[in-house]
Parts: sequence; structure tokens; C-alpha cells
Amino acid sequence: MTRRPAGIAVLALVVLASTATAHATTTPPSEPPANSEPVQLVVGPECADRDGATVMQLPDVVVPAVEIAAVTSDDVEIGGATVAGITVDGFTIPEQTIDAGCVIEYDAPGGCLGAVEITGASIPAVTIPASVIPEVELPTGDAASEQTIAEVVVPGASADGARTEQVCQIEIDGELPTVSRAGVVREGFSRPGAARPGASRPERCVDGGCLPELRVAAVRIEPVALPDVDVDPGRLQSQDLRPDVEVLTGEGEAAFVTPGDVLFDIDQATIRPEAVDALTAVAEQINATTLPGSPIRVEGHTDDRADDAHNLDLSQRRAQAVADWLVAYGGIDPARLTVVGLGEASPAYPNDSDENRARNRRVVITVADP
Repeated sequence: MTRRPAGIAVLALVVLASTATAHATTTPPSEPPANSEPVQLVVGPECADRDGATVMQLPDVVVPAVEIAAVTSDDVEIGGATVAGITVDGFTIPEQTIDAGCVIEYDAPGGCLGAVEITGASIPAVTIPASVIPEVELPTGDAASEQTIAEVVVPGASADGARTEQVCQIEIDGELPTVSRAGVVREGFSRPGAARPGASRPERCVDGGCLPELRVAAVRIEPVALPDVDVDPGRLQSQDLRPDVEVLTGEGEAAFVTPGDVLFDIDQATIRPEAVDALTAVAEQINATTLPGSPIRVEGHTDDRADDAHNLDLSQRRAQAVADWLVAYGGIDPARLTVVGLGEASPAYPNDSDENRARNRRVVITVADP
């Protein structure tokens, strides 16, 4: 299911209806004009619903079809002869449905802000077809020459996508108090308007009568614009619940981060007796500040030492051990819990020092922000 992620501003879409002005007797085309089927632009599969991300589809822009009716002239008598009327064929500029793309907010491990992507989008080109005023032969032997009004092609426009990456923590003055993700913008863009000029066959008088004027109106296509799409910066504020439990709050969640070395012995998944006070503090905070049915996600993480399979298994067993403790001793309803082991796949810090590896060995308990 799609939803609108928080902090996304989309300016009002601007679509000016295409217009045309007639300056002659008009009748509908005798047959449906060619190329009259609606045209729909498909940007790509990136906006389909997906696991691991929330997709917000930006509203499509519908540019209405433009119907240009045929222009006719009546039969006239000139010098005792009938000069047949002519028809300048009408046409339809098809309706266009413009896919404005989407905003994709990727899931992130607890205590992190996920990547955000705004997909690219395009406004396709549009063509105002050519028209022909046919030649008319006169009883005097000469003719009113054929005239052609050339087609006009209005070029399309497009904008590249934009993206900001997942962020876990940012160091400020040697400390790691916050998680801060930059905002991201896809700038607005437009397809220009254009006009195909009108034309006329002037009145032509000869001995015995006059061929009346026939006028074909100008056709105008108005601009179409897609606005800026702006995703606000994200920020999680850090505070200590106690010296061995950090709480990161913001974006509608609270994430309790407890170092793995506090909870478990090396390479083990049995909770140490010394960890009971930390887990008790977390459970009491959850029970005191959150709704009874709000979901809780328990994630296990490791550093990059050992192989992937071992780390994934260890992180899963550690997350399950914490979840079991919360049920058995913390008064947490098991129906609220989701348990996942992420191994070394989502480090909060670079695995480039013993200190950072220790920080990456962690269990994160994430719950709806009170």
C-alpha cells in the first residue's frame, strides 16, 4: 500500500487547457480524425509498490484533447457555373496523461533515516498537425491555389530524478548526538506553449461572381508544467535513557539502541544478568509512553568480523533473545513484536576501528514515537 511520506511538499500542478479559435463556418469531421487515441506516458516500473520501501505516487497530469472541427465553404454560382465548396479537414490532438513520477522512501534499520528518491519525469512532445486549403478551379480557367499550413512540433521536456542516501549518525564535535539526512528536490519543469498560425483564402472575384473568403483559425497549445517536488530534511535527536541505552526520536518513531556487548557475551545470544537493568528501563519507557497496540521492531546487528552467514544467524538469535525477554519480563504483548536479524548489512558506523565495530554490535528496539 502506498502512502505519503512525511515532509514532502509538492507545489500545485499547473496544466493550462489547450485552446483554438474558429473564424469560419465549422462542421465536425465526417470520420474520426487519425491519431485521436489518448497518449499515456509510462515513466517506468520504479514506482510500483515494493517490499522495503514506501512509494508515494505523484498525481498524474491530464492534458485534455484538442478538437479542431473541419472548415467548409458552400457551393457558389459564378458565371452560370457551380463551383463546389471545399473542406479543410479537422483533426484531434490526443489527450495526454503525464506520469509525474513518485517519491520512494526506503526502509532503514532502527535509529537510521532511510534513503529517499524522487524519480525523474517527462512531458512528451506534442504536434499540431498540418492543414491544407485545397485548390479551387474557377470557370475562367484559372484557380485559387492550394495552401498548406505546416505542422508545429512542441518539444517535450524532462527532469532527472534526485536522491539522498540513508544516514545513521553524524559526528558533531567528536560526539554522535544526531542522525540528520539532507532534503532532496526535483526542480519543476515545463513544456512550452506554441501556436500554428491561421491562414485564409481571400475573396476572389471574376466575371460572373465571387469566390468567398475562407479562413482557417490559428491553433494554440498552452504550456504544461510540473512543479518542484521537495522532501524536507530528516533528523533524529539523541538522548540517553541511561548510560548504556541511547534513544533516537523523530520521524514518528523512537529507537532504543543498546550495545550488544552490554547485552551479550562475545559471540553469544544469551542475555547477560548485567543487561537486565538496561532492558527493564527500555520496557518501562515503552509501556509508559506508547499505545498498547503500537508495533515494535527488534533488530539485531553485528560488525563485519566473521562470515555473513554466521553474523546473520547471530544477529537473529540475539534479536529473538531480546524479544523473548521483553515478553517474559517486560510486560510486552508478543503480538506487537517483529524480530529481524540484519547481520553486518546495516552498520550505523564505518567498520574501521574497534570502537566503531563495538557500536555496530547492537540491538535496536523501534516503536512508534510517544
